[in-house]
Amino acid sequence: MFNYNSKLNQFYNNRVRLKDIDKTLIRDYKNKNIQRIIKGIEKINKEENKLFPIPSFIEQGSIAMNTTNQSEDKDYDIDVAVIFPTDSISNNPLDARKLIAKAINKNNANFSKPAEARTNAVTVWYTEGYHVDFAIYRTFEEFNQTKFEHASTEWLDRNPKAITEWFIERVSTLSPNGFFTNVEKAQLRKIVRLLKRFCKSRLNWNLPGGFILSILAIECYSPNSTRDDISFIETLSNICNRLKYNRTIYNPIRAQIELTSKKSLQHQITRLSEKLDRFVSKSEVLYKNDCTEKKATEFYNWVFNIQEEAKNFSSIKEQSLIENSSISVSVHRDKSLGPILSNIPKQLRVHKKLWLRFTLNTKISPPFDVKWIVENDGDEARAIPDLGHETWEYNCNRQINFHWERAAYKGIHKLKAEIYKNNIKVDSQNFEVRIIK
Repeated sequence: MFNYNSKLNQFYNNRVRLKDIDKTLIRDYKNKNIQRIIKGIEKINKEENKLFPIPSFIEQGSIAMNTTNQSEDKDYDIDVAVIFPTDSISNNPLDARKLIAKAINKNNANFSKPAEARTNAVTVWYTEGYHVDFAIYRTFEEFNQTKFEHASTEWLDRNPKAITEWFIERVSTLSPNGFFTNVEKAQLRKIVRLLKRFCKSRLNWNLPGGFILSILAIECYSPNSTRDDISFIETLSNICNRLKYNRTIYNPIRAQIELTSKKSLQHQITRLSEKLDRFVSKSEVLYKNDCTEKKATEFYNWVFNIQEEAKNFSSIKEQSLIENSSISVSVHRDKSLGPILSNIPKQLRVHKKLWLRFTLNTKISPPFDVKWIVENDGDEARAIPDLGHETWEYNCNRQINFHWERAAYKGIHKLKAEIYKNNIKVDSQNFEVRIIK
């Protein structure tokens, strides 16, 4: 195989591995929200004459496992376990999640929407792109052992440390680590990061999350004591072959729990299989005798979508085709004239489920007709399918007009406003909307 190891590692260190400054910032977000929970519980106790104790907290997820990558969209996942003694909170898991959401919302901040009690966690969405997930647990002693239960649709037996400990053990045990090893320690962690980087290289892709990708990488890992690029290619090829005959994935700690039972996750696994098929096909160039550094670079540029990343990363690009008109956009929690969360040219991304209010300002004298055209792209929109729609507004008698759209699908979507007078198009304005999860 063509030796691209040095350049791949240079890309990994410069563009993939999370910088210490970002890691510090992410943990600062985590700590601020922990303080919101503590202060919120204190307020609830005082205002409602309750006796909820201050919980303990455990860092979870990719931050704890050290597999968080750099992100132009800053859509970092921060996972924290919130742990109460069993007899101190409601026996209803939904009420336990609502308690934490209520505590956080007592001390609101720069959230794109209020803290939300979802099925498995309480989520805080920031306008900058971050989100923090607080999974609620209760703990008790049983036969001289500390037990944990997670507040999901019901209380489930689950240790908040187990996944992190499993991952760290697998990385330590499986990665090359001997006298003749010429690669950095923890190669498996690097392969997980590179796999995650490939799967998030296109905003329009909707593929499995980091936990499932980590399971697949560990199961199909091909260690190499001299070159990381060989390990990366072979591991992804192994995952591709694995998904051809088996697309069911189980929890590595509790093997009876299937992680891919939902239709939406099955669709994500199918799409991952398709992307990896193409990856394997394109990687054949590396094995040919006439492979050059240029050809290898072209392959890796495709893998990580480097050429597209060189473009402007603005989530919203205003494209003024004619100076007679312009479009501005604001983001709202709901379709109303309530508080504006942000004005898009300054906000480089939009979360799903929020509302966009497009304002068309034109110098063209009324009356005129406006045709609003929406073009959706990406895995989620194609799966529905909902690739777009058109809306007409006739006989507009003012030079400022509004149009509402909901951010429904992850990806880059286009909106066009066309102005017609006497059935003749006299102006056109385009916008690209970058929607993240």
